[in-house]
Amino acid sequence: MKQSILDPRSKLVLACVAMVLLMAFSHWAFLITSFGILIALVLFLRFFRFWFNFLKGLSFAVLTFFLIAWLTFDLQTGIISGLRLLTIGGVFFLFFQATPPELLSNALLKMGFPYPFTFVLSASMQFIPVLIHRARNIRDAQRARGIPIGGGLRSILYLPAIAGPLLIQSFKFADELAEAMEARGFGISGRRFRYEPRFRWIDWVVVVGSLIALIIVVSGLFKSV
Repeated sequence: MKQSILDPRSKLVLACVAMVLLMAFSHWAFLITSFGILIALVLFLRFFRFWFNFLKGLSFAVLTFFLIAWLTFDLQTGIISGLRLLTIGGVFFLFFQATPPELLSNALLKMGFPYPFTFVLSASMQFIPVLIHRARNIRDAQRARGIPIGGGLRSILYLPAIAGPLLIQSFKFADELAEAMEARGFGISGRRFRYEPRFRWIDWVVVVGSLIALIIVVSGLFKSV
């Protein structure tokens, strides 16, 4: 995972402002331009493999969103809705790929969020890839035993063959994590961290610039009403 030169808090502000702007603008040219910028950033940061996996995972939701908007309104609205969802998802894909969970939790703690909340957020972000890896191992093991787990609707019948062992392993993992937290004194006040997030001039430029852009867009929308 690559780390950027920006503080996690400034990246979070930038991602939230980008989401608001993408929700505010409905012109297809703006959405296509924004998606092109995201692709350029993916190429620059070399997130190719993660990006393609992300697109495969989000494709069903985008297609469903597109069909619902198309059938409810028209084709143009469906295209814009699907493209907006894809672009917003891409924004937060870049945010989480460029922000390690530990740095994000430390930054949120610096902003005043309680430590249990930041720890749960960080643990969840690290727990999901572990579950995905274990699910793949369970799937391969069940296939080796002759269970036809693959694509298609028929594979739904064999879903308990994956969900059962995965649920048991998840409970074991959570129990081990709870014991490790208790052994290390989880919740003790006065904790110190190896890394203390600090704002630099580039973070202030990003935050101020994002807020100015947001104010301009919001004021323009109110004037047009």
